[in-house]
Amino acid sequence: MPGTVIAIDGPAASGKSSVSKGVAEALGYTFVSSGHFYRTLAWGILRDALPLPLQATEVDAWVPTLSLELKDSRIFLDGQDATGHLSAPEVATMVSQAAAIPSIRNLVNSNLRTLANSLDLVMEGRDIGSVVFPDTPYKFYLDASPEERARRRAREGLVDSVSERDRLDSSRATAPLIIPQGADVIDTTHLTLNEVIEVVLSHLQDVTPSRS
Repeated sequence: MPGTVIAIDGPAASGKSSVSKGVAEALGYTFVSSGHFYRTLAWGILRDALPLPLQATEVDAWVPTLSLELKDSRIFLDGQDATGHLSAPEVATMVSQAAAIPSIRNLVNSNLRTLANSLDLVMEGRDIGSVVFPDTPYKFYLDASPEERARRRAREGLVDSVSERDRLDSSRATAPLIIPQGADVIDTTHLTLNEVIEVVLSHLQDVTPSRS
């Protein structure tokens, strides 16, 4: 793993994305959201009109035909910029179902690991420290009360249910949402964004800022 990877996991609306962006900016690292990759594939499922409910055998045949690429913070699927579609309600509804399929997770994880071959990363998701980069010494798990996370989701204008996302993410057979071994757990319920970023950075004093 040539690049340094800081893994930030947690449930929906725990503050992962905003905190990860702030930490990445402070260190000069590249911010990556694994959720954006899963949402890109959820959009691709809708784009290509795969039969619903999803069947693993059909998805397994579809996945090898895909080209997935991150360029300048935008994600491209088969050369199409998917970034503008990632917050669509129908994509939000599809993403947990898509992420439960092993071939989709394998494709995303392969792309995420490839990024670490040449970049220093702050990566957020739901299995970054537990599955994608279990050997990184820099692992964090952010959480907040369900009520606070639901309020945050509503302020973002997103329609997916926090409680339903929690149930699906924690109960799926493949890479369920867990607290990674050795992770620093931070309750963000009563902390501001800047306070959470400072807590994370206080645990990263031995991390060298990016050379680029």
